[in-house]
Amino acid sequence: MKPFNYKIIYLIAFFSLSLFFTLFAKASVETYSVFAKLPLLGEVQVQNIETNFTIINNEFDYSYNVEPTILVDFFDNKISNGYIKGIIEDEEIKPRLYFYQSKKDDFERSIKFNYLDGKITDINIDPKYDASKITKVTNEMISKSIDPVTMFYLITNYNHIKNCDFTLNIYDGKRRYDLILSDPIKNSQFFLCTITHKKIAGYKPEKIKKDEKYISDLRFNLSQNGEYIFQEVSLRDNNLDLIIKKN
Repeated sequence: MKPFNYKIIYLIAFFSLSLFFTLFAKASVETYSVFAKLPLLGEVQVQNIETNFTIINNEFDYSYNVEPTILVDFFDNKISNGYIKGIIEDEEIKPRLYFYQSKKDDFERSIKFNYLDGKITDINIDPKYDASKITKVTNEMISKSIDPVTMFYLITNYNHIKNCDFTLNIYDGKRRYDLILSDPIKNSQFFLCTITHKKIAGYKPEKIKKDEKYISDLRFNLSQNGEYIFQEVSLRDNNLDLIIKKN
């Protein structure tokens, strides 16, 4: 009787395991261009964004990388990247971990926090922001919020915002703001949703008192296979209007 060939069994097990993860793993990469809207120059491209969404079984990893395309005085040209990790339940993402880091010249900052029962907890910011000149962000405000990466994932996916009648509470480690979605317009070519950006806390007191709201559109175009695909959205970074377009 020939000796049992364990190498063959090992190879079969290895390729079976590889096939298993291939069958249950999904990954997609998306790229976006960020334009600054200027009074005289119009739209000037200032950043590239690449996102990577991976699912294995019911666990997901959504990462992003942001790099400047040109160096201009009016724009903060830092390089940043980060991710959210969590699970998917009933076709909805449930983040459990958020991480962000940015680099500019010799300065680096990282922000990390966990989610517990859907609420932000265990916040770690290094180095911490100087909060002496901005309004206080309370623990209650933070716990009821989501991070900016989760927000970006949600607003670029039609199935998550198709009702267009709710508010996203955002906390980025410094600022707390709302994105209010309303007034959907849907036809055979596109879907539009109005976004109102409202400052809540983490800003200078005069900006909160002024209560200036920034209103923009979130646009999806209807593809040939009948699906609404994210096209572009306008957001505001401090006092600069940014337009994010899918490539």
